[in-house]
This record gives sequence, C-alpha cells and structure tokens, in this order.
Amino acid sequence: MKNRGFKAITSFCRSESGVSTAVAAALLIGVLVAFMTTIQINYVPVWEEDAEYAHMSDVWQDMSRLKSNVDILTAGLVINDDVRIVMNSPIGVGGSEIPFIRSMTTGGTLAINNDMSGLSATMQHNGSTFNTGTSLYYTGTISYRPANLHYVEETYCYENGALIVSQEGRSIMKLAPGIVLEKDSNSVNFLVRGVTLEGERGVMSSNTVEDIRLTSEYLNNIYPPVEGEFTNISSVNLTVYTENKEAWEEYFEKSAEDINLQSEDYNLSNSTYTVTFALHPQDEDLYIDIDEAVIKIETGIQ
Repeated sequence: MKNRGFKAITSFCRSESGVSTAVAAALLIGVLVAFMTTIQINYVPVWEEDAEYAHMSDVWQDMSRLKSNVDILTAGLVINDDVRIVMNSPIGVGGSEIPFIRSMTTGGTLAINNDMSGLSATMQHNGSTFNTGTSLYYTGTISYRPANLHYVEETYCYENGALIVSQEGRSIMKLAPGIVLEKDSNSVNFLVRGVTLEGERGVMSSNTVEDIRLTSEYLNNIYPPVEGEFTNISSVNLTVYTENKEAWEEYFEKSAEDINLQSEDYNLSNSTYTVTFALHPQDEDLYIDIDEAVIKIETGIQ
C-alpha cells in the first residue's frame, strides 16, 4: 500500500531550492559590499578632493573681493574723510557638498585679528629721527584656514593691506598692499598707505557662509606731520610685522627692481616675525607719504 500526501524526509534534504536561494543572497551581499568598498576607496576621495578644490576656488574669490572692498573704502577715505561707506563681504567658510553624499561638506576656520600684523617706519631728516610710534602698531588680519583632507591646504591671509597665500611654511603675495615705490628723474617716492582693521578678535570653525561687514572710519595722516615739511629725508626704514616673511621680502625686492634701484640704494633684513626694508637712495631726493586708513570690521564671530 502506497503512502500518499507524505514525502520521505530525505527528499527535503535533497532539495536544491533552499540552497540556491542562500547562495544567491550571499553572492548579492558580496557584490554589494565589493561595490560599496570600491566606491569608498576609489571614488569618494576623488569626489572629496574635487569638492575641496571647488571650495578653495570660492574662498579665493571671496578673499579677493574682500581685499578689493577694503581698497575701495580706503580710496573713499582719501577722497573724502567725512563720508562713511558700508560694504558686506561674505566668506564661504565651507559648504561644498560631496556628490551623492549630501551629509559631507567642506569646512574651515575663519579668524579675525588673530594673526600677527603691523607696520612701523623710522625716517632720518637732517640728523633728526621721526618714527610712526604706535599708529600702525597692530593693523589687524582676516585669515582663512581650510580643513582639507585631500586637496592642498592653502591659508589665505589679509594683512597690512595685502592678500597672501601660504602653504607648508612658504608664502606668496597674490594681491599687493598700498605700499608703492615710484621713481622720477631725480627722486624716489615712497607711499605707504596702511590699513587698520578695527574690530573684535574672534575665531570660528564653520561649513557655511559667514558675513563680514566693513565700514570706513577715518584717514590718519602720519607723515609728513605738516604738508610740505620734512622733505629733505636721507633714509627710511619700514618694518613689517608678519608671519609671512617670504612674501614680503619678495614684494620689496621686486618693487626695488621695477624702478631700477641699485644694491647701494636699499637693503632687506628680517628677524623672527619682521621684515625691514631700508631705503636710502644715493644722489636722489627721497619723498615719503605715510597714511593710515581705519576700517571698522564686524562679524558674527563671538
């Protein structure tokens, strides 16, 4: 008599359907893990580097615009010291997103008046000495430091009227300050227009856009104290207080070469945080004009 409706238990053990399903699931999981690993190792770093590069390009544009806005406010003070002009300069501290991974964004640190900066000058006139004192003792800075993982870390710093980019201990001046050497037929003209950023010190890390508000305050005439006086000047020593000595040395060297000054007309020296440009042209008159433009700076940094 045959048993109907029941199969021997051995028939289940011989069934291949359950085994094939398990194997397929394991293979699918393996493919998925391999795919995610490939993306994480080969593609995510590239996407991150591209996002960091795009962000650094944006920061360069923002810092360049900031420098340009300060120059505009300074020029406005030179034209009319009584007019107050307000300009906003947003800085993209972070925000560039990694493709397909929206939770990951670039970022960095924005610092206001947190780095070394300043100017001082000493003039020799008929055996007498005149110096700028504390007028430009601290001029203020605006700096941005990225938190890059893949793209090179370039630090942007606005100091003493110049925009400087530094990387791995080396620095280069990208936008020049209001320190100008000119040469006429029988004279050398040295214009120093210092910019003082007057505002609270602050440092913040962010991955968004931070706004900087600039307001022109006043123009301070430092030298000559009375127009038309102190014209018979024999020499001037201008000292820049900075952490970017290389950039300033190259700038002064190039400025001297552009007007064909000879080695006996000037010399450069430096110490730990200073660069000194000593100008003493031979057989030529030296005229000097030193001003200080004071710009008020306000941010949301606490």
